[in-house]
Amino acid sequence: LIFGFILCAFIVWKVMPKLMMINKRSKLNFEDTVEAVQKLAKEAGWNVPHIYNMKQSFEKAGNENVEKMHVISLGQSKHAYEIVKHDEDKNILAFMPYRAGVYEDKNGKVYFCGANMTIMSKLFGGNIEKVMGASAKELNDAFAKILL
Repeated sequence: LIFGFILCAFIVWKVMPKLMMINKRSKLNFEDTVEAVQKLAKEAGWNVPHIYNMKQSFEKAGNENVEKMHVISLGQSKHAYEIVKHDEDKNILAFMPYRAGVYEDKNGKVYFCGANMTIMSKLFGGNIEKVMGASAKELNDAFAKILL
């Protein structure tokens, strides 16, 4: 019984981080991927309040040979309000707005990454699961057009 518990805990510890994050290769180059993420998000009814140029930030701090990488903030006010209008759900505010990453690896391949909202929504349950699950579907459907 103890061995089974330890084995189960080990499997969860090894598997969960990979399930919690999305990391998919883009069909497009870096600049076109960043542009497409913005365009597709807007077409799906989402806002893009900010884009962080992480390469620029890292280089400004004195780091060298930094690959291209951006963090894109994505928000959808209707969905967000459906969550935060309930006091018991306001703790999820720290995850808003959703952030996606686009980066180029050392081999020049471009990737899209972000939290797997489908899986994360199930951890919260209730209203958060319903709204976050719907949000995940919207963004997953939109971004599927550019991902391998």
